[in-house]
Amino acid sequence: MVDLRGADMRNGDFMGAMIRRADLSGSYLNDAHFYRADLREANLSSSLAPGANLRGADLRGANLSGINMDRATLSEANLSGANLTNANFDRAHLDRANLSGADLTGASLNGANLSRTNLSGATLNAADFYEAILNDVSTDAADFNNCIIGYTVFQNCALDGAIGLDSIRHDAPSTIGLDTLVRSGGLLPESFFLGSGVPLFVSGFQNAVTGATISTVEVHISCAAADIPFARELEASLRAQGLRSWVFAEGFRGNPLVDRRATSGEEEIERWVRHYNRLIVLCTASGLDSETVRNDITAAQESQNTSDRWTIFLVDADGTMAAGRNRSARLLAEDHRIFDLTGQHRLPKNTRPLWPTSSQI
Repeated sequence: MVDLRGADMRNGDFMGAMIRRADLSGSYLNDAHFYRADLREANLSSSLAPGANLRGADLRGANLSGINMDRATLSEANLSGANLTNANFDRAHLDRANLSGADLTGASLNGANLSRTNLSGATLNAADFYEAILNDVSTDAADFNNCIIGYTVFQNCALDGAIGLDSIRHDAPSTIGLDTLVRSGGLLPESFFLGSGVPLFVSGFQNAVTGATISTVEVHISCAAADIPFARELEASLRAQGLRSWVFAEGFRGNPLVDRRATSGEEEIERWVRHYNRLIVLCTASGLDSETVRNDITAAQESQNTSDRWTIFLVDADGTMAAGRNRSARLLAEDHRIFDLTGQHRLPKNTRPLWPTSSQI
């Protein structure tokens, strides 16, 4: 075990470092860089780490009790089973972090970003979520007993599996999105949404969605700028069939570095991508000439291979795939089924027969 108790490591660069089971208790880690570092079972209790970057770090089973991580970046970090009691995560980035089974008793998460964070089975007793944003958070068996909320945002969260929502302390009104009410299947305790400032008549809406079949699948349509009109028709057709879909054209991306929170020049450049369950790609001549669309195909293929589920759907909208004159088209046709919509200036009202099965979209 490496003994680094009380060490001054401020502004240090420990990217990818193997520091498993190290004793860093009481150390000074202000603005230090631990990108994808291995800190499994390490002891960071009572350390000072404001502004530190632990993006993608492995902190499984680590002890972070009493640590100060104000404004720290823990995006995609793995903190499953970690001791986070009385830790300070105010304004921290915890998006896509894994906190399953972690103990956050008494932790402060004021203004924290918990987007697509995994809180399944986490102990959140008396944790303070004032002004925190919870977006698409996994909360199955998460214990919210005696938590504090106020101006907290619950967006696109399924809270029906959460424990102790009726014991939450409401210090101010909060925002409970319509998507959260729907995904929670009408099972939120009345005291929870009344304490959040939601009008009483919403209980009638809850009754309406109880037992309803709800799709949470997100379908995005990747295309070149020239194919936006066709993509819009496809989007409208899918929405009319109850499928949540959005056009994801090459010009809709913003800056490709917008989602990067790097503090080291050696950190890989990350393309800004959306989080989807299914990706439809318009494989036209313009689409296959677009680097952005080709990157989308590569990312979706990787996701499909790692998740072992059907993720990518390739559409031939102008005959490019059928002609096979484009090398990219030939390679894609060898590995994927192509859905032919060539010559359809207006899409059929029901596009589901075009896909393998309705459930796969």
